[in-house]
Amino acid sequence: MNWKHWPFIRSYGDGESHHLAEIRRLVTTFGYLVANQGAVSVIGLAYWAVVTHLFSSTEVGLSAAAASTAVLLAAFGGLGIPLLLLAEIESVDLAARRVFFTTGTAIASFVVLIMAIATVALSPWLGQSLRIIGADPVAATLFVVGSVATMAGTTLDRAAVGLHRGAAQLWRGSLSSILKLAIVGVLVVVSTRTSTGLIFAWAMALVLAFFVCMPMLGLERSGAGEGALIHREALVRRLGKLSLQHHVSVTYFIPLMATLLVSPSDVAYFSAAFLFSSALLAVPYLLALSLFAERSGDPGLLHRNVRRTLPAGLVLVGGIILVVEIAAPYALRLFGPAYAANGTTALRILILVGPAYVIKDHYVSIRRAQHRMTQAAKVMAIGTAVEVAGSAVGGALWGLNGICLGWVIAASGVALFLLSPVLHVFRRVPAIDSDAEQ
Repeated sequence: MNWKHWPFIRSYGDGESHHLAEIRRLVTTFGYLVANQGAVSVIGLAYWAVVTHLFSSTEVGLSAAAASTAVLLAAFGGLGIPLLLLAEIESVDLAARRVFFTTGTAIASFVVLIMAIATVALSPWLGQSLRIIGADPVAATLFVVGSVATMAGTTLDRAAVGLHRGAAQLWRGSLSSILKLAIVGVLVVVSTRTSTGLIFAWAMALVLAFFVCMPMLGLERSGAGEGALIHREALVRRLGKLSLQHHVSVTYFIPLMATLLVSPSDVAYFSAAFLFSSALLAVPYLLALSLFAERSGDPGLLHRNVRRTLPAGLVLVGGIILVVEIAAPYALRLFGPAYAANGTTALRILILVGPAYVIKDHYVSIRRAQHRMTQAAKVMAIGTAVEVAGSAVGGALWGLNGICLGWVIAASGVALFLLSPVLHVFRRVPAIDSDAEQ
């Protein structure tokens, strides 16, 4: 078999060295993303193994509800700014990059701050878990702080990818996880085994990691923009315009459905299953993110990279599903017998969403690279509504496992609808290939 005819390792004659450079750049970006995800996942699993054995499932469920709600607030309150930073920051003048990053982070963090305060105010009507958090002033305050820190950390991560400084993202993710685990250790020593303590560990770890790792972006202060009000105002207008084009409603609703529809202990069992499935399915997602991070507006490069990442993503997902269906109960025993007994079915169902999200993630990355996010945002908003409705109906009818099943069915339907435009880019060679310009 001639490896040069594989879709993701093709030979292009005189341009072969150029394509090898493209692959090397794609793999480098992907490698940093996987390293970050791997480090965070390993430490995250260690954290969960500790807290699930030392804290009750109710306390673990409440802290998981706070974190998952914060992630959802960041997805919407960010207004697409993290992805805007990923796509645009490298094209910004060196002298203006710091103000571009800080302005975007400030806008997104302020919006999330308002949304987090509103969530606390509405918590009596947002399910048992958030009602308990909102009734405790300390836990509620820490939830607000953690929500803003989640947003800031997300902007840092995406800016790091856009600047090809993956080490900053790797260190932030690893450091926040290590700090969270260390703070939990201190709590155990002083016999403070409460959900408020776990929320404190989560929030403080995020805050500290952000300020420690921000200098790693290499955004030096410059008199060319940092102190110039007119320059900052121009960037605000640019952020406002472009964030609308890049914004898409990301589906972080599923953990929220668990928070709203089931008890705190079931939230803990769901979160353990969701942690495993998300960590494993992050690998094919990061392939799609690497595709977008490379270069937008180049149809030839987009076509070649999709032919590399789409087959690889589907193969990876197939292997992941096979392993999880067999090993699910054994994996969840890491958290204790109660988690294995109550979370195995949920994990086996959740992992089945993998193929749908390979297609969805590629669709979003393709549309961003094509600068067609206005149209894509509408399509994805409808898709998000369908998935939320599916998980909500399933949760109302069948509880924890119903949330998972309803989501998988709805997501699969959405993916079938999005498959055609993805295959169009996969199959069709652009009339003017970027190779001709090399």
